[in-house]
Amino acid sequence: MAIYKGLKTSPGIAVGPVAKIDRGKAGLHRIVCDPNQERALYEAAIILAKDELRHLQQKAQGPEADIFVFQIALLEDESFTNEIGDYIAAGAGSAVAVERAEQIFAARLDNVDDDYIRERSVDVRDACRRVIDILDGRPRQKLQLTKPSILAAELFYPSDILSVERSMILGLVSDADSPTSHAMIIARTMALPAVCQLGKGMADVAEGQLAVLDATGGVLTIDPGTEELAQAAHKTELLARRSRRKNPLDGKPCLTKDGTAFGLWANCVDPGDIANALSGGANGVGIVRSEVLLMRETSEDSQYAHYVACLQAAGDTSVTVRTFDVGDSAGMADQQELFGLDTRGVRLMDKHRDLFDEQICALLRAGAEGDLRVLLPMVSGAEDWRACMREVERCKELLRRRKVTFNPDVPFGCLIEIPAAALEAEEIVESGARFLMVGINDLVQYTCAATRTQSGRDKYYRADSAAVRRLVAMVQQVAAEKKVPLCIGGVAMEQPRMVEDYLRAGIYNFAVETAGLHAIKAHLLGVDITQPMAPAKK
Repeated sequence: MAIYKGLKTSPGIAVGPVAKIDRGKAGLHRIVCDPNQERALYEAAIILAKDELRHLQQKAQGPEADIFVFQIALLEDESFTNEIGDYIAAGAGSAVAVERAEQIFAARLDNVDDDYIRERSVDVRDACRRVIDILDGRPRQKLQLTKPSILAAELFYPSDILSVERSMILGLVSDADSPTSHAMIIARTMALPAVCQLGKGMADVAEGQLAVLDATGGVLTIDPGTEELAQAAHKTELLARRSRRKNPLDGKPCLTKDGTAFGLWANCVDPGDIANALSGGANGVGIVRSEVLLMRETSEDSQYAHYVACLQAAGDTSVTVRTFDVGDSAGMADQQELFGLDTRGVRLMDKHRDLFDEQICALLRAGAEGDLRVLLPMVSGAEDWRACMREVERCKELLRRRKVTFNPDVPFGCLIEIPAAALEAEEIVESGARFLMVGINDLVQYTCAATRTQSGRDKYYRADSAAVRRLVAMVQQVAAEKKVPLCIGGVAMEQPRMVEDYLRAGIYNFAVETAGLHAIKAHLLGVDITQPMAPAKK
């Protein structure tokens, strides 16, 4: 038995095998081509790396999404690109040029006299290692787990955590990370037990061993005895009892003070998110963001299994899966052109029809196992919608030929996030949309040319913002006349008054982030919409 003591980072207890992050060795079998070819290889690797980082950003929740915004920005930085380009032009291979840039840019941050900024050097290394691995033809996911494990590393990169299925991670232990490292920030956000600075060589010793991680006490016990396992089981039960204590709001009906009913639906990523959201008081599942699957195996069968697991986690409530939207994430749109995002939503169908068809087939199959609905994002109008529906019908025919069980009547709905879709909402419904959701973030952005991060953006998001309100009112009218369900999603979870704005405007269902459920519910329970809206507290 070996005991390591480190810094408490994220509380909790975990018992299980230890799996070490293996980064392998870069640089094997490299062949340097002429500078033009090396530059082309580098530019192609940058495109792929940025796409992968955007997928990770989509999977991230809350502040940790900014980690990947930073990494994308680094790969787009002119001084970074010029440094690499100059070295390639001098005859270096593209991978070596990126390794050199990694050393230069990470060293600049390592020498800053500020703990938080110094920790960002890990993000530089994470982004550069991704590009180097692409150039070397090496996998970017460093760990393939067959059972839930405690992850160990000398130093964690943010992508080490977010590229692994969350249900397979019991906790994190690190030789050298600090509590302010991005990996440890992610651990706290994901409520994963974590301890850092356990000492050089810990990861090597712990690899493959059974361990008890007492992150509340900052202790890792490798090869524990019967007594240590019993103590861990007792502490785990105590923590479980505390977690079972429900928030007093959970049992209260969603009714304002004047008796107006509203619905709060949680936006989720995977079955674990769904279970947490429902136990935390959500009425059901607003959106399952399917982009996380792009980080893993995207075969039809693996997607089908994922969607069925989501249905099982939801129990008697319906599950709405949004098809792949690789560009949607807080702040991500600010890294791209405002318009012409041809990799988003249903536009992916034109570029990667095989990927679109696999997902639709998997969803139709999963629809035979429960109450599943499909939401199509970035539909720019009725013709877009009809083109998608023609492809859906083609997928149904493919499944019939394969003699695979599926539900031909899975409801498809439209995410209204482009002004053109709002203007053509009636035609979209008449063309078969069974439900509508307003994606307010993108609708505001594309209507007002207002980025999600700019100062003063709140005025555009309010229900009384004239242009946006007119578009939303058009959608409301269509939904009422055609008798199709309507929900609004993307309302800033940290500002419950925005939800109140739209409730007063006549929208009664909201798809929100799980972390904001209780704050929004508490606010709306105290609202009387027959009275004027109370002034904002200063």
